[in-house]
Amino acid sequence: MKGFFLLLILCCTTVFGQNTYLPHEVEKQAEPAGGLIHLNQFISSNLQIPFKSAIKGLNGRVYLKGLVETDGSMSQIEVTKGIDTLCNEEAVRVMSLFKAWKPATIKGEKVRQYVHYPMTFRTKAKTSYDSSRSALVDYFDQKYNPVADPKKYEYRSILPVDDHGYIRADVVYEQMKGGKWKEIGKANFEKKEIWHKTGYVGSVADSVKAYWISARDRNLASHSSEAIFQMNGTLLSYTEYELNNKASLNKEYDLNGMVRVLRLFSDSLRSELTWFENGQIKSVIETPVSKQNEFVEPIYVNAWDRNGVQRVKDGDGYWWSTEETFGRRLVIEQGRIAAGAKNGKWEGKWSDSTLLYQETYNMGVLKEGVSYYDGEKRNYTQAHINPQFKGGIKEFYKFLGTNIRYPEDAARRGVTGRVKLSFVVREDGTMGEYKVESGVGFGIDDEALRVVKKMNGLWEPGSIRGKTFSVRYTVPINFQLN
Repeated sequence: MKGFFLLLILCCTTVFGQNTYLPHEVEKQAEPAGGLIHLNQFISSNLQIPFKSAIKGLNGRVYLKGLVETDGSMSQIEVTKGIDTLCNEEAVRVMSLFKAWKPATIKGEKVRQYVHYPMTFRTKAKTSYDSSRSALVDYFDQKYNPVADPKKYEYRSILPVDDHGYIRADVVYEQMKGGKWKEIGKANFEKKEIWHKTGYVGSVADSVKAYWISARDRNLASHSSEAIFQMNGTLLSYTEYELNNKASLNKEYDLNGMVRVLRLFSDSLRSELTWFENGQIKSVIETPVSKQNEFVEPIYVNAWDRNGVQRVKDGDGYWWSTEETFGRRLVIEQGRIAAGAKNGKWEGKWSDSTLLYQETYNMGVLKEGVSYYDGEKRNYTQAHINPQFKGGIKEFYKFLGTNIRYPEDAARRGVTGRVKLSFVVREDGTMGEYKVESGVGFGIDDEALRVVKKMNGLWEPGSIRGKTFSVRYTVPINFQLN
């Protein structure tokens, strides 16, 4: 018993005997591994400004104090000056996720050091929020352009939200008729349990039980931001949509609620930022959008290791990354990057070091490649081939022109626009999993979907490195009146 008591004292001495220092007491101060710019990027990507605090607008700071440990994590995080309880709690949550610190040192030895950091909360007031309805109400003119002048009100949308700003009920569309608002459409709210496949490389679980909230119409077009949560309420995925139902931003979170992938979408470019599990930024990749739905080689902009050492800078350096293939098998890929493009010899190996492929590039152009899927050797000169409509793009547009019938209601109202549909072309060329990515309404989305479904069996499947796979394909269809 006496020996046990002595051991307990020694353990306590080891824990409580570690010295802590202030910034001016160390030789080299603690700092984010990749610098302050990386910490700021991490915070802006992860910060979820509380909806209740943001309604009237925010422009303030939460001042934090924390202890950077010798392993790069931060403990004893507390608020020294805050905004309100919700903002203070969110600031502590975000800072506790970041574990990519370079510890302070004294005589070359890592030591624990206190740091102070201000976290900014800034957002415009949500002027469309109607507290009596607990909803965001937006008004539009005859051409469905947003307006603030009541004299120009022709349509309005009512988007009910919960205390966190997420959709909670049906999105209702109304039109002013005879001095009164009349319902003309609705996107049904849905909250359903799902098994969510985590969308980042190296996730602990392939799928987790979760629930998904959305408001979609019968064509599956989204009418609000969508979110997927763990059963305990921790966010797993978040997607924002523009007024035309086109996704503009997507975030994928790990099980701790930290952003691991951030995707930004525009008409011409898709940007993707990824992070390591400790919060250090991993890579920045940009991919130009192909108008013909052809595969476009990404532009490799920047890359770092988990300790903040930059491997690729402004498109030049040596790329090394772990990616996932179909079936979520991990592949380690590496090679030179010049001017943002693959250059020279590249290779990919499975996580057990078995060779998957070897390729030779000349400034982004693949010269030759060989793959070894399932032990079968395949030679190729195109790494990715998207599904192709039989007969080519001219036959595709000919099919559309022959089969599309302009909806009468849309024609009468003079409605025009572009519908973007996606579907999966399976390995045998059949189609399925249809989805309206962005729609127009007034029957146009229904017509586009009807015609696309008639294409079943008229596609050649896509392939990756010589092997055929099921591939999701996106089709934009324009509806214009002569």
